[in-house]
Amino acid sequence: MNRLVNKARTNWHNDSGEITLYTCFFVVGIVMLISFFLLFASVRINSINIRNGAKMELNNLSATIYADIYRSQRETNFIEYLRTLYSNASYAAQLEEMVMSGLGSKVELWNDDYRIRNTRLEFNVTGSKIEYIFSCDVDFYIRMFGSSYPTITQNIQLTGHHNTKF
Repeated sequence: MNRLVNKARTNWHNDSGEITLYTCFFVVGIVMLISFFLLFASVRINSINIRNGAKMELNNLSATIYADIYRSQRETNFIEYLRTLYSNASYAAQLEEMVMSGLGSKVELWNDDYRIRNTRLEFNVTGSKIEYIFSCDVDFYIRMFGSSYPTITQNIQLTGHHNTKF
């Protein structure tokens, strides 16, 4: 009888709450799944914020183009404005710089989570319609072990237009 009590006491004291190997893989899998969903949500939210900031700047660009076209139609003609738009690289660069500085005032162009690069502003003219295309690449980063690693590159492209009246 004394033996049974000692054996029961030994089993009870040696029960250390072991976790099986499958349970460890299950917990790691759940943590990885949650991390993926958080990264996905972060990418979506930041992309929406960047896109909204770019939309507001394209609206400002449309107002600037309207003012320039109105002035050019009063002073010369619309064809002269198009020549300025296509032949004068400094004017197109000025418009692109205006969009980028405005976008920089609305959203950060780079931080620990993302970096905006390869920004482009292109113009196309069809008839009396000026179309402008803004595009950029956004590199999203994750921080692990004190370093940032690029994970996803998202291309953002927005198109706007301005109709002119003669």
